[in-house]
Amino acid sequence: MPRRGFTLIELLVVLAILSMMAGVVLPSASVMMQKNRLESFVHHCSVLCREAFEKAVFSGRKYQVRLDESNQLVVDYFENSRWVPSTDMWLRPLPVPENFKLDWPENGWQILPEGYCESPQIRFYDELARETVFSRIRAYDAHFERISGSQK
Repeated sequence: MPRRGFTLIELLVVLAILSMMAGVVLPSASVMMQKNRLESFVHHCSVLCREAFEKAVFSGRKYQVRLDESNQLVVDYFENSRWVPSTDMWLRPLPVPENFKLDWPENGWQILPEGYCESPQIRFYDELARETVFSRIRAYDAHFERISGSQK
């Protein structure tokens, strides 16, 4: 009579093989998720800067993106000789994630109504993944141009 089912030893061997495979795959998946986190933040910064750039050009006002004391990127516009926080729904504050360091220009990144803006080099550093990305904001459309990225 043919036997049906698996023995306990066969099941344990299959579980051992699966656990070894998981031990190889999961650490590399974790590294990929950490790297994706940094790329995602750089992308969100790029979108915020592009929106501020377009707003400056179309509204005819001077705008700036600055890093505030609560560690978020905020957008202000210049009116009546002072900086006023933007309340536009596209220009909402962007919080810098935990364990991230951001070398942002001290006086903020400023855009003139004519579309002129500086192109500072910005350093993004993820302490958990120990990855650094250097980017520059392109002056003509405020897109982040990646200069380099490295793991240290």
